[in-house]
Amino acid sequence: MSANMRLIIENLHDQATLSASSQALPIAYTQRSGRSYVWRSTDTSQQIITATLPGPRPISGVVLYGHNLSGLGSVRVEYLLSGNVVYDSGEKIASELIPLGTWRVGIDPWGGQDLTELPRVQSTTWTAERIADSYRITLDNPDNADGYLQVERIFAGAAYSPVFNVSYGVSLEWQDFAEHQRTEGNSLRTIGEGSARLLTFNLDYLDRNDMAKLSRALLRVGKRQDIYVSTYPEWGGFLEAEHAFVARRKSNYGRTHNRVENWQSQIAFEEV
Repeated sequence: MSANMRLIIENLHDQATLSASSQALPIAYTQRSGRSYVWRSTDTSQQIITATLPGPRPISGVVLYGHNLSGLGSVRVEYLLSGNVVYDSGEKIASELIPLGTWRVGIDPWGGQDLTELPRVQSTTWTAERIADSYRITLDNPDNADGYLQVERIFAGAAYSPVFNVSYGVSLEWQDFAEHQRTEGNSLRTIGEGSARLLTFNLDYLDRNDMAKLSRALLRVGKRQDIYVSTYPEWGGFLEAEHAFVARRKSNYGRTHNRVENWQSQIAFEEV
């Protein structure tokens, strides 16, 4: 079985001092919540984003959320401590490609992405937890058709992952904000547009340590702060991508002490 659910609850990127190779739109926008705020480069040359943290902190994941890199683009993530590289992902493909068994000759473009139906394309780098005081992200996509490179939001931090995974019964709902209305002639018209995901799951087997870590983290950030949710990390394909997004806690946080040394909690996250 693949890895358990992961949550980046405290986003270190929002605390970092940032720089970028070029900024047609400011790199500080990757620290802001809102779909209209994006960092954008001035051209398609190689771009390096550097984030300097207030001090050494544990990191186990970096997420580029809502980027425009094509299937031929690459991402490289490095963690640094006192100027020394303590982790280097090397260059990796920025987006998941259509598998050869699924790719259709003459229909799908060579190097086409497999997840274009989803509203935001993302690139996630998961690692063993390491201590770093800065990290560096290198983006390469010289043939990008947009004429620039772009990222909506960046997440970095130590992921919370329970010892026992979420229970079966995970619910994912695509909320569609369009509404149907009838005209006087009884024709059906649809007004409004847009969508957002609503994810609900149960953690039925939280030991004392997992319960305490989850409680501290969720109570610290409340409902106002963005959280990166990945229900099926490193599972790959559409299943992982559809269940991974930036969200805020929709429900109140609570837990039930149902038996000796075990707690249960149901949590709902709504996509921002």
